[in-house]
Amino acid sequence: MRIGLYFGSFNPIHFGHLQVAHYFYMLGKFDAIWMIPSPLNPHKSEETLVPADLRLSWVQKAIDGEKGLECNDVEFHLGTPSYTHRTVTHLYQEFRQHQFSLIMGADNLQSFHSWNHAEELAKICPLHVYARPGYPKPEEPIPFGATWYDAPLLHISATEIRDLLANQKPIDHLVPQSVIGEIEAFFQHFLANQHE
Repeated sequence: MRIGLYFGSFNPIHFGHLQVAHYFYMLGKFDAIWMIPSPLNPHKSEETLVPADLRLSWVQKAIDGEKGLECNDVEFHLGTPSYTHRTVTHLYQEFRQHQFSLIMGADNLQSFHSWNHAEELAKICPLHVYARPGYPKPEEPIPFGATWYDAPLLHISATEIRDLLANQKPIDHLVPQSVIGEIEAFFQHFLANQHE
């Protein structure tokens, strides 16, 4: 099978993430999109992350029943921080029959050279890059042999959602109904503890 790997902190998961996953599945280049929550991304600060098990659970619930989308918890068994090269190498050992590709935003492509074993990773797991606001398409040839997609994507960020929650503003237009209650409850509890 041709699998598109969509890694992320999903902190929390939102409609922007789901639109990316659906877009790449609907292209027909992949038989499935595996969404892979990272317990601890080496490029992100641990303090701003919702606990990993919650983020994993929210991804599982948000895509439950969604055609072509699966949640894979492989990075929860490989130690932290989560290095994509290590994860992809592990997946090839476990699923020798599959062909993996990496789905990422243009912001990640810009910093990809700093990733662990970046050159080797791009060779074994071709990069499929979607446009992000503020990150223009690089000149050809695109670095690391990446394929570029001008995908019509929602301009939503997890940071924006966390800011709305901190100010007790609604997020129902940004987050799937299946997880909205849990996300709001977590942040209410988190904020109440901060103020004590």
